[in-house]
Amino acid sequence: MLWTPLLLPLVFVPPEGGESLAAVQAILDESCTLCHDASDDTLNLEDVGALVGRASTIGKALVDPGNPNGSYLYLKMVGAESIKGDSMPLGDDPLPVAELAVVQKWIAGLAPAASEGEATGDDGAASAGDDGARELDTPTRTGTGPGLEAPVVAKRRPSQPFFGTHQINLQTTTTLGKKTIAYRIHHRLGRVGGLGDRTYAGLAGPAVMSMGIEYGIIDGLDVLARWTNARLGWELGLKYIPIRQEEGKAVSFGMYASFEALTDFPSTTANRLTGNAQLLLSRLWLERWSTQLVVNYSMLTNHSPNVRFDFGDGRGPLAVTDDRGTLNVGFASTVWLGKKRKHGIDMEYILPIPSDVFYYRGGDVDPTGTRIGAWALGWSARTGLHMFQVFVSNTRNIHTNLVAPGGDTHNPFSPFGDFFFGFNISRKWKL
Repeated sequence: MLWTPLLLPLVFVPPEGGESLAAVQAILDESCTLCHDASDDTLNLEDVGALVGRASTIGKALVDPGNPNGSYLYLKMVGAESIKGDSMPLGDDPLPVAELAVVQKWIAGLAPAASEGEATGDDGAASAGDDGARELDTPTRTGTGPGLEAPVVAKRRPSQPFFGTHQINLQTTTTLGKKTIAYRIHHRLGRVGGLGDRTYAGLAGPAVMSMGIEYGIIDGLDVLARWTNARLGWELGLKYIPIRQEEGKAVSFGMYASFEALTDFPSTTANRLTGNAQLLLSRLWLERWSTQLVVNYSMLTNHSPNVRFDFGDGRGPLAVTDDRGTLNVGFASTVWLGKKRKHGIDMEYILPIPSDVFYYRGGDVDPTGTRIGAWALGWSARTGLHMFQVFVSNTRNIHTNLVAPGGDTHNPFSPFGDFFFGFNISRKWKL
């Protein structure tokens, strides 16, 4: 019975520093369980204790008791070269070394399963002897000594300039990455009215929405397909960012091109087949401030079917076709807030630059139309693979060609505000 006091501390005394199961679970609850919860048939991190001894999808144990460097869960967190796919949390900042150390020490402090053929007493405990002495001296059992080095984290790539592939309306230089798919919903409420108007901050007004799918073909190359109820428009786009700051470059630079088909009735929509081409240049400054410059040209941007113009020849206003395009310059910026940069303040401005005058809804025929372009200001939050934005804007259009001519309002600074509330939601999956 002399062996009992030697083994009890190894089984029941938690490692130094409070690296208990509860501490590890708190870390996973903060950074991992949003994606890997009980609904995930592959990996449920809401009960990390149930992963001890369980095999991963590649056959390696998720948690190998007493062996952090042989535990696939830990290897994914530190981005070891032997892992399959990306390090975790996917698409988010790496876990701090202090948190990795908590996970490491918890795994090291777990008593390993008894090997086959190991001598046991009548009650199943290992018998005393040299093996028991070596078990007590093993450094990984207590979380100290040369057997438990500081967590070695793989070299991290710089962050992307923007977390999302869209700012508010503008594309960003951020791409999804190889074999990643994203689903997006963009929504703009009705016009916000003045006091006494029964618009309920736009909730009672007509709304515009867009749903879309994006797919990362390779790193830096995404394809997009989306639909909006504004003129029943479809947009098929391709984004290619060959120079990326997250790959160690000083800036990110690339291009986006799309084809748009407006399928509403011809009586309500002119110039139904259009397209867009843009150049994007961005940079993340000091890990806190993202900026981007966009130069865009959209073809056939006047979709009003009832354009009339007086040519001054005595015939009065006549029906005409306005088939001009719109050149615009856009600027986007985000300031990331909080210790983990989980949320930020977003802004966006798009200034149309036609060849002659600012125009919208019939061009020169509407001299009272907006002449300040499209603006938006809001707040965004990112959690795991989710992105959520809320904002105010002077345009309720969403797709590239419909946004290009500028804001929807005649005077976005009229009393009580002449603008729209909106939100964007996106979710990514790694295939």
